[in-house]
Amino acid sequence: MTIMDNSSSNTETTDSQKPKKKAPKPLNRWSLSTLSLIQILSLFVLVIAGNILAAHYFKRKDLSRGDIFSLSQWSRGLVGSTAVQSRPSPVKILVAFRRSSAFRDRVRNLAFEYASHSQGKIVVEHFDPVRDVDRALRVAQMYKLAPENNLLNREDLIIIDARDDTTAPVTAEENAKIRFVTQERMLLHDNNGGKTARRVAAFQGEDAITTSLLSAIEGKPRNVFFLADKSDMATEIDGGPWSVLMENLLSQNIVPLPVRFAELQEIPEACAGLIIASPRYDFTEKEMELLRAYWNRPGSNIMVILRARQAPERLRAFLRENGVTPRSDTIVSLRGKQPRFSVDASFDPGFPYLSDFWNKTTTFDGLSSSLEVRENDDLLGNRNIQPVPLISASSQYWGETGKNLDAPVFNDVEDISAPLTLAAAVTRGMTNSDQFSEKTSRMLVLGNASFLDPASIRSENTDFLRASANWLVGREELCGTGPQVIGTFRLPILSSQAAFINRINLFFLPAAFLLISLVIWNARRS
Repeated sequence: MTIMDNSSSNTETTDSQKPKKKAPKPLNRWSLSTLSLIQILSLFVLVIAGNILAAHYFKRKDLSRGDIFSLSQWSRGLVGSTAVQSRPSPVKILVAFRRSSAFRDRVRNLAFEYASHSQGKIVVEHFDPVRDVDRALRVAQMYKLAPENNLLNREDLIIIDARDDTTAPVTAEENAKIRFVTQERMLLHDNNGGKTARRVAAFQGEDAITTSLLSAIEGKPRNVFFLADKSDMATEIDGGPWSVLMENLLSQNIVPLPVRFAELQEIPEACAGLIIASPRYDFTEKEMELLRAYWNRPGSNIMVILRARQAPERLRAFLRENGVTPRSDTIVSLRGKQPRFSVDASFDPGFPYLSDFWNKTTTFDGLSSSLEVRENDDLLGNRNIQPVPLISASSQYWGETGKNLDAPVFNDVEDISAPLTLAAAVTRGMTNSDQFSEKTSRMLVLGNASFLDPASIRSENTDFLRASANWLVGREELCGTGPQVIGTFRLPILSSQAAFINRINLFFLPAAFLLISLVIWNARRS
């Protein structure tokens, strides 16, 4: 009798039923290399495609504080104006800056901003006159830059060509359509009163380029008459209020011509407007007849800038007839027990052509007088005259009518309470009709002349002056705020700190990238 060991048989059967482990396949490094090559090629194609798309379809965004790399409203208004957009051929801007210039990239980017906002009406070309000698010679020949007066050999500059044909040599009649903007004109220098070496304090490239672009497009400037015999501004002295007024108007391609109003028999049609600034002497009856005749003429423009309590009687009567009455007061407030005559003010919303100034604040130094503005007056409306307030003083100010300004105290019977108006605009004509808009007469009245003093200059006030001048001559597109002056700053770094930064840039950063590369390579090898 045979006895079988069942446990042993079952064990053998169970072991035979178990699946055998497969031997690991050898690593196919050729497949890994092919896959890696495909990945690298795909990444290369994606990078090239991304660069091509980014070169043709992109949107610039200025992330700087204060948008210092963006064009101002004034420059964008000029680029988008009818004078630019209706041109048969684009304006050419040649940027001839050497590569060694510290402001080359900034100027090139600034010129590109003009082109990007122009919808193809401004084209930009840049070249290095030192490296590209042939191009520099062709440019010098085209714009008739004689060797002894060749700016390309002496300075970095921008050439603005607003001719109808920018490829032909310049003729004598076309010189008014060409402007040269040197790098020196774009910079403000400071030597601390002669105590330190002359250094660059600020960059004002946009201001210089926009001013030159405007004058090149228009060619001939607008001439306005400045009534010098009625004003206390000395036109013979440089550096005073007259210089400030003239420089700001010249930047808008408006030339103020000092004239003696008493000697004029009539105001010619070529005159774009009148400026009555800081009048001290009153007008005669004959002069008032001439002034009223000019104001009643379609398309007349008058700018009136008054000193506090210094409005001649006949001029006051003329302004009152048109809805704006200068008051015989002084705008004042109290800081503790001390009187404060510098007026904190804000721009009133509502006037469409000054929308860029709405609700912005400013300060007028010196003495100011308030204006009475008769809005919505039926008698004025019947004559198509519309006065509008533009600037109002803050609520803590009042109009002091007394003569004692050392210790002013508000008197609700004699003095004038807030709100107080410092500036007003007057239009005469059908302002809502496009057909008759060019025949509308315009007037600006401002109750402070001290803001023109060189010691009292504020950028927001000069922007308002420029915008108002453009509104008066019919350039509504240029009524925005002007460009900022970009200051330059020195970063004080000790020599030890500079050496530490150099070590990081020259040693630690390359070593860190090399270490990361080795780690990735080792991981892929395994």
